[in-house]
Amino acid sequence: MPSLPPTAFRTPLESATLARVTWLIGMRWLFILAIVLGAAAGSHFHPDLPLESLLQLGALGACYNLLLHFIHLRLAPLPDARKQPIIKGLIQVQVLADWLVLLAVIHWTGGIESPLLHFFIFHLALSAVFLSPGFTILALAFIITATSLLFAAEATGLLAPVALRGLTSAAKQQSWPYILNFCFWYFSTLVLMALLLGSVMRSLRRREEEALRIRQRLEKANEELRRAGAERIRLMHSMGHELRSPLAAAQSMLSALELSHGLQLPTAVRGILGRVAGRLAGLTGLIGELLELAEERRGGAVAARRVELGALLEGLLEEYGERAREQQVALALERRPGEEACVSGDPARLRRVFENLLSNAVKYSRPGGAVRVGLRRLPVGDEEPGQVEVAVADEGIGIAADQLPRLFAEFYRTPQSRRHTAQGTGLGLAITRDLVEAAGGRILVESELERGSTFRVLLPRVP
Repeated sequence: MPSLPPTAFRTPLESATLARVTWLIGMRWLFILAIVLGAAAGSHFHPDLPLESLLQLGALGACYNLLLHFIHLRLAPLPDARKQPIIKGLIQVQVLADWLVLLAVIHWTGGIESPLLHFFIFHLALSAVFLSPGFTILALAFIITATSLLFAAEATGLLAPVALRGLTSAAKQQSWPYILNFCFWYFSTLVLMALLLGSVMRSLRRREEEALRIRQRLEKANEELRRAGAERIRLMHSMGHELRSPLAAAQSMLSALELSHGLQLPTAVRGILGRVAGRLAGLTGLIGELLELAEERRGGAVAARRVELGALLEGLLEEYGERAREQQVALALERRPGEEACVSGDPARLRRVFENLLSNAVKYSRPGGAVRVGLRRLPVGDEEPGQVEVAVADEGIGIAADQLPRLFAEFYRTPQSRRHTAQGTGLGLAITRDLVEAAGGRILVESELERGSTFRVLLPRVP
């Protein structure tokens, strides 16, 4: 199992400690303001409240909070690897300093009867959640020891207890049975809470660390897949170029043979040569599509231009008109008169997209069928706002529903297409999908067996 990276904050929960510094500094300003305002207001109702001592304590807290704020600002530009251990130690120092201030405030607001004792529970919970288990144990020991010493010092007279008339009682502050009873229940609450939070946080940290390990393994596997894919594309590209040269040479020799001795050869031999020429042409087409697919998968910068799809489609339908008439297939372009549908992309690649779709629609149509090419702009606020849709619909052999998920896979041809024609490499739609996605669009297909298919290309519209 791979080990975790050696950083101070490895998991998301520990990383959240970075944000706690600013939060603690902000909360401390509120606490200092509460001490000052509370002391000023309380002195009107309780003249025995040590106003001067509380104001001095507030001033001391403000000074060290300013210092912490300055240190945090100096640490902000540092990289995380250097900053995280320092910030973790800084948080621990802040918490301990806050507890010393809180201990003094508790003494001056009633000692064992001060309501501010509950703030220790709050701080202990923060330590258990955001700091290490070791520091939580240290914090628990500090709270128990410090408050015990404070209560003992007030009970024995080493520290003069502060009694606020109507709120606290000097008799209780110096009563050992009361002190022992209070300490038992108060410290038991702290210990149980620390144990419970510690157990929960240990389980959570283990899960986060395991999630991080899984994430690292997934990233490693993803990187291996990317490398394997890049190597596969490189091999496809190299093999395509290696195979293209001998095939071109074979075609040239075959053409030369037919030109020089074609009429002298027996009919059977000429038939064999024709079949060989057909196979060579098919292999050449396959290699060309493999190279085209490899080029698309390798990526690279493409000079995008503004392309008006209406003009592009009209030109394609005119080119395919003769072929469609030979197969007795009607071609029609459906668009709003005068409406421009402009997209951004490489004109040659966009032309290749619609050539593939139009060629397939004509190829797999039956005599007497029709191929309709619809062009429309999807209005803003529609399902696909700000896009252009080109829909190529035929009335041909169709595609079974269970074959649609594999339709854009490389080298995949449906059983119906293989029965309809032996021609085809299974790469055309894979190339088409890559070209559409490279232009920032997507391609969808709807089909019903023996009823025809509709391919919808959605591309971002430009003004």
